[in-house]
Amino acid sequence: MGQVVDMVIHGKPMPKGRPRFAKRGNKVVTYTPRDTEIYEMNVKALAQVAMLGKDMFEGPVKVTITAYFAHKKKTGWHISRPDLDNIVKAILDGLNGVVFSDDAAVAQLVASKQYGEERVEVQVENV
Repeated sequence: MGQVVDMVIHGKPMPKGRPRFAKRGNKVVTYTPRDTEIYEMNVKALAQVAMLGKDMFEGPVKVTITAYFAHKKKTGWHISRPDLDNIVKAILDGLNGVVFSDDAAVAQLVASKQYGEERVEVQVENV
């Protein structure tokens, strides 16, 4: 059996923010929103801990991401914002360079949004 890494990111799942633009002198620069940068740095730090004593994945990987959102009365699937693809992008960007060298290595992706205690569960494994 191949290598498997599991991690839990506690707190409300955060989507990747859209790029922002600012004028600096005569140039327009693009930047990532600060809250997205902080979230991705937290994901990266958790990934570094999860990878202690393990080699970075090489070759194709399967990533399973389950995002949980709190709600006092609802159970089951979470079908409102944020969009699942933006949550996935923030997580994969945080794993980049720590769990795998580039998220292009993700050959299989399973992702879902549900109600439960706020967190994101991530599993990465060889395919």
